[in-house]
Parts: sequence; structure tokens; C-alpha cells
Amino acid sequence: MIISNLSIPYRFYRLLIVICVPGLLVILAQLLEEHSEILQQSEFKAILLAEHIAAVQQNDISETKALLSQLARHPELNTTIPEQCPSILRYAQTLSSRIANIGIVSPEGNVLCTIISNVKPINISDRKYFQDANKTKRFTVGQFQHDRSLNKATVNFAIPVIDENNNIRHTIVVAQSLTKWSHALAKLSLPVDSEVMISDAQHNVIAHYPLQPAQLGRPLKEFWPSTLDTAQVLKDGNDQSRIYLQLPLEQSKPLTSLYIHFSLPFEDAVNRANSKVATTLILFILAILLIIWQAKWQLNRVLLQPFKALQDAIAQVTKGEIAQWENKQSSPEFYVVTQQFEHMAHTRLNAEQALTHKHAELIALLTALPDSYLRVNKDGEILMSHGPFSKSASSIDVIFPEHVFKRIMAQLALLEEQPYSQLEFSHLDTDNIQRIYECRINHISEHQQAILVIRDISQRKEHEEAISLAALVYNNSSECMVITDANGFILDTNPAFSQVTGFKREEALGKATSILSSGKHDKHFYTQMWQQLCEQGYWQGEIINRRKDGELYTEWLTINTVYNQYNEAYRRVAIFTDITDRKRKDELIWRQAHFDQLTELANRRELKRHLKIQLENTAVKVGILLLDLDHFKDINDTLGHYFGDKLLTEVANRLTALTPSCSLISRIGGDEFVLVTNTNHTTALTKLANAVLAQLKPSIQIDNEQCHISASIGIAHAPVDGDSSELLLKAADQAMYEAKQHGRNGFAFFNAQMREQAEHRMTLLKDLRVALAQQQFALYYQPIVKMTDQSIVKAEALIRWLHPDKGIVSPALFIPLAEETQLIHGMGEFIFNSACDTLCTLNQLGHQVQLSINVSPVQFTAKHSTLNNWHQQLNAKGLTAEQFVIEITEGLMMNALPRTQQRLAALTKQGFALALDDFGTGYSSLAYLKQMDTDFIKIDKRFVDGIANSADDLALCEAMIMMAHQLGLKVIAEGIETATQHQLLLQAGCDFGQGFYYAKPMPLDAFVKLLNK
Repeated sequence: MIISNLSIPYRFYRLLIVICVPGLLVILAQLLEEHSEILQQSEFKAILLAEHIAAVQQNDISETKALLSQLARHPELNTTIPEQCPSILRYAQTLSSRIANIGIVSPEGNVLCTIISNVKPINISDRKYFQDANKTKRFTVGQFQHDRSLNKATVNFAIPVIDENNNIRHTIVVAQSLTKWSHALAKLSLPVDSEVMISDAQHNVIAHYPLQPAQLGRPLKEFWPSTLDTAQVLKDGNDQSRIYLQLPLEQSKPLTSLYIHFSLPFEDAVNRANSKVATTLILFILAILLIIWQAKWQLNRVLLQPFKALQDAIAQVTKGEIAQWENKQSSPEFYVVTQQFEHMAHTRLNAEQALTHKHAELIALLTALPDSYLRVNKDGEILMSHGPFSKSASSIDVIFPEHVFKRIMAQLALLEEQPYSQLEFSHLDTDNIQRIYECRINHISEHQQAILVIRDISQRKEHEEAISLAALVYNNSSECMVITDANGFILDTNPAFSQVTGFKREEALGKATSILSSGKHDKHFYTQMWQQLCEQGYWQGEIINRRKDGELYTEWLTINTVYNQYNEAYRRVAIFTDITDRKRKDELIWRQAHFDQLTELANRRELKRHLKIQLENTAVKVGILLLDLDHFKDINDTLGHYFGDKLLTEVANRLTALTPSCSLISRIGGDEFVLVTNTNHTTALTKLANAVLAQLKPSIQIDNEQCHISASIGIAHAPVDGDSSELLLKAADQAMYEAKQHGRNGFAFFNAQMREQAEHRMTLLKDLRVALAQQQFALYYQPIVKMTDQSIVKAEALIRWLHPDKGIVSPALFIPLAEETQLIHGMGEFIFNSACDTLCTLNQLGHQVQLSINVSPVQFTAKHSTLNNWHQQLNAKGLTAEQFVIEITEGLMMNALPRTQQRLAALTKQGFALALDDFGTGYSSLAYLKQMDTDFIKIDKRFVDGIANSADDLALCEAMIMMAHQLGLKVIAEGIETATQHQLLLQAGCDFGQGFYYAKPMPLDAFVKLLNK
């Protein structure tokens, strides 16, 4: 290669420019940075000076504030201020040279005294600083003002004196001379031509350095640039640079406090910085020129002349001539270079031939390999490629996904530190199949290049993932796994096997699975297992094995056989789960579901299951005894449930002694027990019942209490009394209630009459529900007359059931059933609403009749009752409570429930009259009679029936009438059927009468006709 002599200097100068220009730019940047740093240092020094001066002024204000705060707490100032100021104020003035005057001001603003006497009264209530001090009760700073006590410009400070009730007693006011303040600024160490001003909250000048009295009190904006938030360098009127800065003298109140303003000269700092930059730049340029001249001289001597000789030698070598360096006056160094160049040419030719051969071998090898090959530089450009993944692209960003491309570029940047790296990535091929590739990056030594080898590892990854997943499941499965050979010798176990059996893996390897045998299964069991494994290759079931420590456990075992290529048993895989706890829990749950926890006897569910099994077997005879403990509730109520539970446990123990005679003993309720026996003969069942009573007869000792208990027993047997558990238990229950009605502590057999009564009761209850839904009821009215003239003044509303098939059903048949099933509430509402409608009709016809209605005790004792709403219903229909008489029984008055007593009291308070029905047949408690404010008593018909023939009955009626009158009550006699009864009761003083003698109960239309006569 021949290079022109002219091109070398040109390239040298261009290289020199390329080197010098960036250096010049760097020097300029450094000079500018140094220039900025000089200005910043000057500005920083100015700010430090300003902050120091501001701190001095802040300290002076803080000292003034501290002095006034101490004065405000001084005892001399906490009393009434005389016309002559306390001496403490004069002493305070001596502590601060700026204080021109100190005074005391009343809360109204009147100056009480000052240390400088002033005969003219002054009021400062118009001063804002005084107003702020009284408002905030704190130290305040004023604005520029012309002080009337001194007749000069001042800034005033104020602080209130607070008494013990937090009220303002008076205010201490200090006047500070602005002239002295400006003189104080002049004493500060400031640069020449500096200017300092202090302004108040209204931006008026109150102090100035250098002092110019004419500027005091004038607006700051006349002498100062617009308000500045930070330090700034600006030009003044003389085109000189100055730094302007303002600072608050009270940091806590930057919007209302005093400000100090600084204007400091800055022109010298700017000039110094500019001068230093210019000097440095000139010296740098001179140095560059000197370097250029020196470089040119050295270039010609050292490089250009020898290079010309080298060019001539290369031309000779190119032509195949031998260079004659001796005649060229060349340096020995260049002669050596020429000889080496010739040797290099021969060596290179030989190397190129060898390289061509190696290249051909490499291409053949690459073609045979399944991998793709890329040679790239550090910029990701493809220099060479081979294989399907390259796609003849020029850069790797075209063939790799973006996230993979970024990772490869990051690795290429780290080739020097990490010559080898590897990564994996997934890529969607052209056939729309997601594949996984492995990319290996290798650094080419001494080059900024790398070799990328890309290999498709999708299939390998699938195999690895499958193996990893299988190992993961095997090692982390909670189920125990054992791999054996075809004969049952253990080849491998998983960790769960060791946890369950206690055998470590190394202890089990090579052993037969019989090491787990518990001995709970006979030889026939294992024979069948192996037979099924050999025939079907599979076995599953529950088995009991033994752990290493000897403990038995139950497992659910599954065994599968693995076959080889010849369909011979090769391996067996056993998977089992320890189900011991589950078996125990299932057994516990089953026992809890079928047995009573207190007595450990069978419960109702187990009883029904047992009866079902017994009854399905027609060859088995079944009889049951259902016993209920007599007065067990009294024991619970008096001694508590603890004793009750102890008693039930003892009863269960005693009944368990009869187990030989029973197939099952169960507790089906609180104090109900059922004994099942395999006999239905009356004699055997009677014998068993007597045995039960005999077992319960001895006293039971519970702690320190001795209890006696008995039972009522109902007996039923299948199939006569029932062919199902429900029917049989129902029959025994009815028989048990029959035993209770006959005095308890006995037994009764179920019979046909009980069945008929039960069926009749069920039919009646069913018809009763239908009657309520279809409103088959009606009210009949029986008149109640005055005994003196037999005029109708009252009537009792009596409910009647108009059955569509059976006609009128007596209330004595369905009222008890309605009370038992809570249907009485619906009937009670029907009676009250119908009675209200009847009263409305009678009022329209002009008949003033008081109606009596019967209210069941269930309506008073029930949790939810509509009795409280009756008063509202009366108001809605225009009726009053005084038109009704509520008839109740004596037992209801004795009811101690607060709910019952509250409802009775509420009804009487609303105006309802109360009548005590069937008086003399119950408790007849005179105390409750008076307490409940009863209005009427009704003498029962059984007393009235015998007064004509029995002197005792007549005497009882006379006594009841006399007693009622003594208590202020009226008397109604029921069941009067003859004139003799009427006369005898009239003579006894009875007030009202009711009975067939006057009229029978009748429908409403007949009752209205009777009233119209």
C-alpha cells in the first residue's frame, strides 16, 4: 500500500485539531464553571454577612421580647398602676439603649403612665400593635409611627399583663427610636458602599444605613426593587452590579414581622472573575500554538523523511525487487521493518492458504450440526450466520424477541468480564409453535465480537420438566410411596413412607414389605391379594399394618404393577395413606351421632335405626318401654342442672343393669328413656316394667344431697301397637301420659282407646286449623241482667264453632286444644274484632250494652301478643275501653310472670273492666283480687245450682257477695235457671244475673231483636 507524502501532514493536522478542539472546549467549560464558582463564593459570603447582621437584629428583638415578658410577670406590674410608673420600668430602660420610652396602658388604650412624663392624656386604642397584643395576649411588634409621647418616629412593642383569671390587667408598651436603630446599623462591619434597611409589616422604612432621616417612614418600594424571595444580583441606577437580599427578623411570623434588606456591592467580584477567565484563556491559546509548532518540526524530522524511504522500499517489494536501503540513507529501524514486512508477506500467504482449508472444514462441521451459529459485534450486528435461526438478518434485534435482544446486548457489553454466558428463551416459530431455545454466548479473544450458538431444547425441557415434576410429586407427596421388584422387595421409598412407618429409607431398602405386617390379617388375606396382583396387576383396599415402634395403624393401600417389554412383572408401585385418625374420627362422629354424650346410652337416631332393623326381621318380637322421670323439672329448678345431669347419669347406670333383658337402652330426650326388648308378651313386659321401677326406687346420693326419683312408663309392642319406629314410640308416649294421669310411679299399656283419642285429637286439630283459615267461628251473646228489674245491661260474647259437618262444636272441646297449640291467639283476635263490630252496631241502634269477652291465660303469658294493640283498635273504631269487660280466671291472677302482670295492669289502666270468672273454684286470693283492681266477680254455676236445696251453698253465695261488696266489687251470678234461684240471689244482694232463666246464648240478630222489645 502506497501512501502519499502530502496526506500524512494533512492527517496529522486534522488529528491535532481533533485532539485540541475538545481540550479547548473542556478548558472553556472549566473556566466558565470557575467563573460561576467565584461569583457563587462572593454571593455566599454576602449572604453569610446578611444572615449574621439579621441574626444580630433578631437577637435585639428577642432581648426586647424577653425583657417585656419578664416585666409582664413582675409583681410590681400585677397590681393597680399609680400615676407614677413603677421604678422597675426605669431600670428596664437602662438595659437597652434603643428604648426611648416605656409606659403602662389600660385595656381601653389609655396611657396610665410613662417613664417620660407627659401631661397630655394619650389613647392608643387605634394602634394596630396594641389591638393585636390585646387580641392574642402575646408580644407584638408595631409599624412605623410618630410617637405622641416623644414627638418623634418610633417603632413600638407591646405585651399584655395577664391576671390569674387569664384576663388582661394592662399592657406594657415600649417605644424604640428609629434614629438610634439606624445608628446601631452604622456600627456594624459592612463593606464599603453597602446599604441596609429595615421595614415594618406595612413595608415602610424604619431604619437605614447609611442614615438618611428623610427616608424613615417612606415606602420601601421607592428605594428597593420589587419584593425578592431569594438573593439576586441586579444592576443599580449607575449600571453597577449589586446583590439584593431580604430576611425576616421573626422566622415564626414571616408575613407580619419586620424585614431587614441588604444591598451589597458585587461589581468587584464580577470583574475579578472575568479577569481570571480572560488571563487563563490567553495562556492556554499560546500554549496550543507552541505545541503545534513543536509538533510540526518533530513530524518532519522523525516521520516524514523516514516514511518516504519506507514508501520507496514498499514499491520495490511490490514490484518484486529487493530494496537497497544502504543507498537510501534510511534509518536502521526502517530497514528492519522492511525485512519483517517481506517475511510477513510470505507468512501471510501461507496462513491464508491454511485458513481457507480450516474455513472449509468449519463450514462442513456447522452444516452437520443442528445448531444455528451467529458471529456478532458488540453492537449486535451480524457479521456471519449459519442455520435456520439466522433468517439472513443483518442485526440480532430482527431475529430475537425484544426482551431476549436486550439480555443479549447486556451480555455483549460485559464480554471482557464474562467471556462466556448462557440464557434460555421461548420463541414462537413460523409454524406457530412455541419452542424453547438455549443461547450460548462466547467471546472471541482479542476481538470485540462474540459467537452465538442457538439450540432448540424444547424436547429436552419437556423431558426435564416431566422428570422434575415426577420427582417433586414423589418427594413431596403426603401419600406414602414404595417401589418394589416383582416379588415385593423394596427398591425405593419416599419421605412420607418414613414419616408414617418410622422406617428410614436405608432401613427399608432390600427388605420385603412383610416388615410392615401387623399379624391382624390371616394368610388367606395375603394369598388373595397376591393372586389378584398376578392376575390383574392391581389391588386396592384397607389394611392394618405395624409401625417400627410397634404401633398399629390403618392404611388405604393401592398397588399397581409395571410390566417390561416382554409383558412380565417388572416393578410394583404401592401408594398408601394413613387413615387411622380418619377412622377414629369417623368412629367418634358416628358415636356422637348415635349415642348420648351425658349417659353414653343410645340416642333417638340409634334407637330408630335399631328398631328399624328389629322390625324388618319378622321373626323377632319387639316391645318397648318409654319411661319419663316424675318431677324431674323440680330437681333441675331447685338443685340446678349439675345435680340434674348427675341424676340422669345414675338413672342410666341403673337401667344398664337391665341390659340382659333388653336389646337396647337409650335416652331420647331430657328425662325420657326407652328400653327395647325382644318380647311382646304382656307378662314379660310387666315384669320388666316392675324391674325398672324397682331399680329407681332406692335413693340416689349426689354429693351431699339425697334424691328420690320415680318414673311413669308407657309400654307398646309390635306389630299390634305399630309396625314402624315412629308409630311404636308414639304409642308408648301416649301410654306413658296415661300412666302419669293415674298417679305416676307406675306403668300403662297402650290400648285401642288411646289410639282413638289420639286420632280424634289429630282430626280435631286439623279441622281447627281449617276453621281458622275459613273463619268458621261466630259469636253468640248471652244477656246479663240487673237483679232488681231484670233489664239487660250487659252481655257475654261466647265463641261458637260452626262446623260444616258436625254443626256447632262446644268450646269445651276445642278451646284447650287451641291453647295448647297457640291457635288461641287467632281466636282471641277474632273474638275482640267481632265484639268491636257488635258494639258499633249496637251504638248505631242506640243500645248501651257492656260486652264481656273471655281472654285466655295463654294470650297474657305468650312472648308475642296483640293485647297491647287493642286500645289503638278501639280508637280507630270510635269505641272506648269502658264498654268492655275482660273475663279472666283466678289462676291468671296468681301468675307471677312480670309479662302477665304488666299486661293486666296496662289493660286496666286503659279503662278495660276486669271480671274474675269461676270465682270460688280456684285460689280465691283476696290479696291478688284487690291488687289487680278487679271490677266484677262471677259466682260459678256449681254454687248457684244448689242454693235452693243446700243451706251451705246459699251461705257460700251470701258470703262471696258480702265479701265482694266490702271490697267495692260487683257480683255476677252464673247459671241461674229458676225463679227461686233469682229470688234467693236478689235477697242476698247479688248485682247481676246470667243464665237460661233470662235467656240462652244467641246470635247477634236475635240479641238485637231482644234488645228492641
